Amino acid sequence: MIYYERKTFKDISFEQQIEKLNDKFPQKLLLGTLRTHQKAACDEEMVTLICPRGTTISIQVAQYGTSASQSSCSSELTEYQPVAVEVVGDTSCTWPSTLQYSLLQTVVEACQKKRQCKFHTSPKAFGVDPCPGSRRFVEVAYKCRPYEFRSKVGCENDVLHLSCNPHSRVAIYSAQYGRTEYDSIQCPQPRGMKEETCLEPYATETSMRECHGKRRCVLSADSKMFGKPCRTGSRTYLKVVYTCVPRTVLKERYESAPEEDEVAHDASDLEHEDVGK
Repeated sequence: MIYYERKTFKDISFEQQIEKLNDKFPQKLLLGTLRTHQKAACDEEMVTLICPRGTTISIQVAQYGTSASQSSCSSELTEYQPVAVEVVGDTSCTWPSTLQYSLLQTVVEACQKKRQCKFHTSPKAFGVDPCPGSRRFVEVAYKCRPYEFRSKVGCENDVLHLSCNPHSRVAIYSAQYGRTEYDSIQCPQPRGMKEETCLEPYATETSMRECHGKRRCVLSADSKMFGKPCRTGSRTYLKVVYTCVPRTVLKERYESAPEEDEVAHDASDLEHEDVGK
């Protein structure tokens, strides 16, 4: 028998460094598969960040720089590429770490865990301009992270079918295959078999290989796909936590060709559609 469960991803608080925030993300494998977007804007401009429905902003980089040309500003790239910094005017000026950190805090407070946000790029907002007369830009890199997940549980030899609506793809958060001593009520042991905890260490990677970035996939709760982590006679089970995300959320390597029922729709309609099934 297959069991369904729906839950909301627990918010992760921002501490002093973006790296620490990412370390606290329970499943870094998923974070590593999300596309990184970049925004850069000059001087007094207002920056707007936006993520598709079902995802929220996760700031990766926010920093000040100076640029020799307007081409380094007001740009939006689909994949993050570091922008070279070239100082114009007073080359002796420096950007103090306190100002860089103030920007990081400002961007995180304005945008983290929101679907869309706006913030101002002027360093005057922080009470100081260390490079007067120089062209400035703010560079922000961010990911669109899903926040709501569902789970399916299949007992030994069950088959789990994961699928998503048009324009969306499966994103695996985590997977467990085997047993846990205190969380196996749905798939009880055979009579006389002692309870145990035994888990396949690479169940998440296996599930991602089979399903991540696909519109639909099949996972078999058996030793052929996941191995034999438990004693002979123990009843294993598979628990998969996943979600459906817009195709643009995942890195290009996970992109698949549009299907017949997706070609007829404009991608902009995604903002108003339910991506999950």
